[in-house]
Amino acid sequence: MVELGNLKRTKITEILKHVFRDREVIVRSAGKITYFSLKSWVLIVLLSTGVATTGWVTYSSIDYLRLVSQISDKNEAIWSAQNSYSQLLDQVSEYRQSIVGITKDLKATQSTLLSHFKKEEIGITSISEGIKKSANGGLLPSEENKKREVLGQQFALIGQELRRMTGKNNALESHIGNLRGNLETVEAEKAEMVAEREAMGDQLWSLNNNLENSHIKTEQLNKKVKALSASLRAVMVEKDQIKNKNEALRAEVVKLESTKEEQSLQHEAKLRDISSRALKNIHRLEAVLNRTGLNLKDIAPLPKSMIMGMGGPFIPYHPDMKHSDGNVLLESELELRLNRFEKLRDTVSVLPLVAPVRRGYVSSHYGRRKDPFNGRWAMHRGIDFVAPYKSKVVATAPGIVSYVGRRGRYGRTVDILHQHGLMTRFAHLYRYRVKVGQKVKMGDTIALLGNSGRSTGPHVHYEIRHNGKFMNPRRFLRATRNVQ
Repeated sequence: MVELGNLKRTKITEILKHVFRDREVIVRSAGKITYFSLKSWVLIVLLSTGVATTGWVTYSSIDYLRLVSQISDKNEAIWSAQNSYSQLLDQVSEYRQSIVGITKDLKATQSTLLSHFKKEEIGITSISEGIKKSANGGLLPSEENKKREVLGQQFALIGQELRRMTGKNNALESHIGNLRGNLETVEAEKAEMVAEREAMGDQLWSLNNNLENSHIKTEQLNKKVKALSASLRAVMVEKDQIKNKNEALRAEVVKLESTKEEQSLQHEAKLRDISSRALKNIHRLEAVLNRTGLNLKDIAPLPKSMIMGMGGPFIPYHPDMKHSDGNVLLESELELRLNRFEKLRDTVSVLPLVAPVRRGYVSSHYGRRKDPFNGRWAMHRGIDFVAPYKSKVVATAPGIVSYVGRRGRYGRTVDILHQHGLMTRFAHLYRYRVKVGQKVKMGDTIALLGNSGRSTGPHVHYEIRHNGKFMNPRRFLRATRNVQ
């Protein structure tokens, strides 16, 4: 039995929790969706308020009907009292009329008695005179006795009538007194009933107002319930629409995820391709720098994590930039390669890798040659470019002009300092187009080709020095064949 009771209580508790579970109300207004959370205690309060309001309205209605019934009973009692009062008034008026009649009768009787008394007095007077006369003249005593007997009988009758009339008058007066007492009682009851009626009218008015207020509140609650029902229906419809949209969005998300995965694979493939091309460009630029004869470690040092290869063709090997398998390719790998490529590109862009004249040919290379003046073997520290007289001589790399003027056998000379300790010299010029301290860019005109100094004809003598050490310019010019 105890277990059954516990099971019932548990079941009831579960039902109550299910009925009064937390709910959400979704309201859509002006294209916006608002969510309202209704906790279980709020639902319990609303239900309790509704039940209390319904109970109060029911109690007020029943009390109102009961008071209406009591008022109708009181009204019937008042109407019966009024009827009794009117009947009493009728009876009083009848009694008054009867009293008036009796008074008239008494007055008539009194006048009759007075006339009889006067007649009797006259008769007595005549009798006494007759007696006197009889005494004097000798009248019979029998006639006098007869008249006295008649008078005595009449007096007796008159006394009886007077006593009867007096008793009747007394009875009437007592009855009138009773009627007056009853009338006062009825008037007091009528006043009490009127007061009770007024009090009940006030109470009825208050109850009527309360009932009207309750009706108004009930209508308001009904309107709210209808509005909430309409909103709930709209919310349910919108919920279904949102559910359909969510399903469509889920399908779209799945599609986008698959597309994203494909794009990720494509992106990874592109990153691999870009990384591979960057690595190839790095190898090319390093090869260019290597062909110039410059020390790559000095002008473009590798990070500490990179190790230069040894033996065979000069192709730097970078452990942090090796190809990755699968999904191991990281953006840091590409960033590292791009940084290295930018570093090498910037380095290459400031090296003298172009010819000082745009149209011309090399008449004398760097190295051992026979001197054109004495025919003996000598060391030539530059390259001679032959071009039309007064052709434009351009800067082969960005830098700052460090010398402009005559320099012995070089004739008119222009020296330009570049980055990484490089210096270029242009000799046998005709005229200068720059000044000392002027910044020049690659391709800027610095002078005109001439035949000054120790020269056999119009040409420009072009030298490259690195930290004061002569270098073969041809190696710089050949290195540009692989620059893209």
